[in-house]
Amino acid sequence: MSESLEKRVPRGMIVEFDYAVLPGHQLLLDACKVQFAEVGLKVDAMLMAQHMFGKSFAHALNALATQQNKVVDAPAVIPLCNAAFSAALTDALATDVPAGFVKFVEAVLAKGVKVIIISRAKADVVRALFPNAAEGLLVVQTDTSSGFGFLGWDVWRRASRKNDLRERLCVAITGSGFSVKGVLTSSMGAMYKDNPLVAYQDFSGGDVAVQKFDVSLVSDVARILRI
Repeated sequence: MSESLEKRVPRGMIVEFDYAVLPGHQLLLDACKVQFAEVGLKVDAMLMAQHMFGKSFAHALNALATQQNKVVDAPAVIPLCNAAFSAALTDALATDVPAGFVKFVEAVLAKGVKVIIISRAKADVVRALFPNAAEGLLVVQTDTSSGFGFLGWDVWRRASRKNDLRERLCVAITGSGFSVKGVLTSSMGAMYKDNPLVAYQDFSGGDVAVQKFDVSLVSDVARILRI
């Protein structure tokens, strides 16, 4: 593909909103504590790190149960955790979205880059954060990845292909080392923002470590997308 033709091909930015922008890992831990207690399981940040991250939710729950010599009905517990988690994320939209993130997204959209926000929060509430975004250029997508606290490669690839984007012309904003690995498997660029619950994870291969969300990050997006 010639350089001039490549520059005309649409670019995309895909955001792991729940874990990179909202405090999703803490909210997930809080939701699980309540639901797990109902079946006699205990979980805290250390147990979550030791037994749950990097696995599917079902395998993570079974690993935690094995560690505590319990037997749990994973298909019954997981939907309850997911429902509580989604409700907590929607509530967090009112207080925990950095103002700089909204300005950052608006600046990316101004460059003609399509932005896909993946979240378990209510889509209409997430969309309302961006009243000035052109319809079709910003997409809020609900995707229930089976990964515990991260999005697998399949979610990143599905997001790009559902929105008529090429993976290698997309950049992802991620919130965990495991998500970075999924992004790289999908041939996308990776920017990541960690937090204390995932800081121990391996973020190698990521292009940019995000310290805070503001419009200065647009230059990193432009560099990775070559625009």
